[in-house]
Amino acid sequence: MRAPTLFEKRLQEAHDREDLTACLTLLRYADFACPVAAAAARGDEPIAWPTVVGADRTWLAVYTSEEAMREATGDAVRHYRILSLVELAAGWPDPHWGLAVNPGLRPSFLLEPGTVARLAVPTLEQDLAAEPDSGLPIVQKLLQVAQLQELLEGERTRISGYCHHALDVAHIATPSVLADALLQEDALTAEGAVNLLRWPAIGLELYRTPYGGTDENSRAAVAGWVVEEPPFAGMGLVPNASQTIREYKIEGVGLPHGAEIVELAADGEERTHARYDADQGRFLLVADA
Repeated sequence: MRAPTLFEKRLQEAHDREDLTACLTLLRYADFACPVAAAAARGDEPIAWPTVVGADRTWLAVYTSEEAMREATGDAVRHYRILSLVELAAGWPDPHWGLAVNPGLRPSFLLEPGTVARLAVPTLEQDLAAEPDSGLPIVQKLLQVAQLQELLEGERTRISGYCHHALDVAHIATPSVLADALLQEDALTAEGAVNLLRWPAIGLELYRTPYGGTDENSRAAVAGWVVEEPPFAGMGLVPNASQTIREYKIEGVGLPHGAEIVELAADGEERTHARYDADQGRFLLVADA
């Protein structure tokens, strides 16, 4: 009989005492072994999601370790990818599918798609409750040229649409890579730069995590609240399967004092062009810009 990992011991202990909250918290931060066919591992065929078909839905099958995967499959499966829950959510194949953790083993878990979304991408309020000393999150939004002009000319001071968590793209220093990651290539300027509106998210309840789908059926499948045109994914992340960037839907949010308009230039340098003065209700250009 195989020896469980330390993570699996903790999961078993939480399950034995019927502490579902502890189980879900452990799963939220876990890395999973996601089976891959031998031919796909060799590169002879595309990688396909491993599934288990149940009475009510299809379940994407993952395991808490390589050893668990081999035990459950009778050592028939030896190839796998390691994926976190947020990485699974980013590439979620179907809003109607659920997640089966350790199918055929004890303990095992069946998570509906809405549960997967909310575990993988909690709201900003939940993030702050989990880490109360982390401070207000910084969000940002790529600006089209027309939007930039409107802000600088004072034609609007409230922001609607989608913004994303700045921390999730802090490692990206190239405008074209950032625009590609957010699927907003049209935000690139003629000089190969992008303009960003960046501000602290005050009033976290105003920044709603967009759980939903591209129609009412897929919205209901994840117990979401928003319907958007494709390529909207509805799992709380930008619709790019290769990225794990949290996004938020906002409606008429007022900008706080000190919000910045920043240019990320083609050379990777950031230049602050303007800051919002809440007393005057407009952006003021930075002197050296």
